[in-house]
Amino acid sequence: MSHGFSEEFIRFLKQPESYPHKPDNVEHIQTHISHVFIAPPYVYKFKKQVNFEFLDFSSLDKRKHYCEQEVRLNQRMCGDTYIDVVPVYKTGDTWTFDESAGQQPFEYAVWMKQLSGKDFLIEDVRNGTLSLSQIDRVISKLVPFYEQQSPETNVLEWGSPEKIKINTDENFEQTKAFIGDSIDGAAYNTIQTFTGRYLNQYQSLFEKRISQGRIVDGHGDLHLEHIHLTKNRVCIYDCIEFNDRFRYLDIASDIAFLAMDLDFNGYKNESNYLVQQMSDKLDDPGLMRLADFYKCYRAYIRGKVKSMESREEEVGATGRKQASRLARNYFSLALKYAVTGSKPTILVFMGRIASGKSTLAEKVAARLDIEHFSSDVIRKESAGLPVDVRTPSEKRKDLYHKESTIKTYEAMFTKAKNDVGKGKNVVLDATFGKRNLREQLLSFFDDTESTIRFIEAQAPEEVRKKRLAKRSDKNKIISDARLEDFEMLNQNYEEPSDGELTERIHIDSDQPIEKNLHEIFLKLSDLQHFRQKSQE
Repeated sequence: MSHGFSEEFIRFLKQPESYPHKPDNVEHIQTHISHVFIAPPYVYKFKKQVNFEFLDFSSLDKRKHYCEQEVRLNQRMCGDTYIDVVPVYKTGDTWTFDESAGQQPFEYAVWMKQLSGKDFLIEDVRNGTLSLSQIDRVISKLVPFYEQQSPETNVLEWGSPEKIKINTDENFEQTKAFIGDSIDGAAYNTIQTFTGRYLNQYQSLFEKRISQGRIVDGHGDLHLEHIHLTKNRVCIYDCIEFNDRFRYLDIASDIAFLAMDLDFNGYKNESNYLVQQMSDKLDDPGLMRLADFYKCYRAYIRGKVKSMESREEEVGATGRKQASRLARNYFSLALKYAVTGSKPTILVFMGRIASGKSTLAEKVAARLDIEHFSSDVIRKESAGLPVDVRTPSEKRKDLYHKESTIKTYEAMFTKAKNDVGKGKNVVLDATFGKRNLREQLLSFFDDTESTIRFIEAQAPEEVRKKRLAKRSDKNKIISDARLEDFEMLNQNYEEPSDGELTERIHIDSDQPIEKNLHEIFLKLSDLQHFRQKSQE
């Protein structure tokens, strides 16, 4: 689908001789809202004849208007790249850029200089060459851009919870169709609940942002692919022109987009540096406070956009598949911000024999896209035994000896600490049935800037016995525990005393898995964001 662009018109635009400067070649790229023709050293960008809920390019006058908006707005941070809006005329059976044709314009394009592909910040990320000095250059471009603004009431009002909710509600409405595809129900409901609760509970903080003038006419689409750095120049281009309410936003929201994109690409330290430096240079501690909320919002938007792209015919089968994968990854990241925030978090799944802890741990790790460290797996791998085969009885005594257990937990902690040191979240999956092992865990991670949450899986005794009985008839069960081990293992479990684990939640695993996951996510979100209302 070309959205109003005939095959003949596209064929004209793909021919080098169609352009006044006669380039050597022309490359055609499509997005869900644009046709882009790269005709070195220029680029011609046409808006598709589409009308979505958030965007309307359905008429020629509207396309002209938004082309002019695109040039005007992007000249703020990428001045000499955006040259002008140029008309294309139709003469008989063909088209021309020549104004002397004397006809009414047939279509309009944004005319801009081509930016060298190797200098986009996303390329440094892909090549592993991104540096803090590059982040500093971006910060030096952004700080005066925000400081020089004196927003009027029509801009400031978009910082209120009521106005923000218009955008977030629209996102949730537009992604309902993707539940069960690129986002699961538990994630959708958790993020929606988190968003509404945050806007409600921290209303005074949002109002304070308005009174401080922190709501600006910003960029609105500030991510790595839109930042171009050469030796002498920083160009931040392709801001949102098609809908003012996406561009009228809190500075924290603009910065959170770029910080989220750095997180998404594995640059967590650079992401934290960006937020901290922008907060310091703008004398804006509230920016730090709101970072996780807006990162969640931004990751969710990217998930929405990629989900939509995954159903666009013109991107091709490969493109749709890639878009769907990216959408799932973005939604997973949004869930992570809602549930654990940006700080490295260790989710410890513990519980009695057959309590369901491993199933929950595996599912949560998958939904949050984080590493799952299982004591059962580590114990067997360390002994050179097959993971999904029950260990022979003559070997189990040594395998589960006290010393072997201590070594297994230490190995699990060491593996997890390596990820935590990189700013990542991890899931630890073990019984943690002895107080000394829980104390060892807390001590082991005491020197890290991480949060530890305990999730204790629970189920009635008869349910746990039934689970163990079923294991005998199943293949590829990682745990060696069976029904005959129940009494011994159950008695050996040392229930945490009151006050021992302050970051502990309880989950009744004798429930549908989706209900369990939703409950875990909401309880973790409560601990992270709402347990104690921050001082304004």
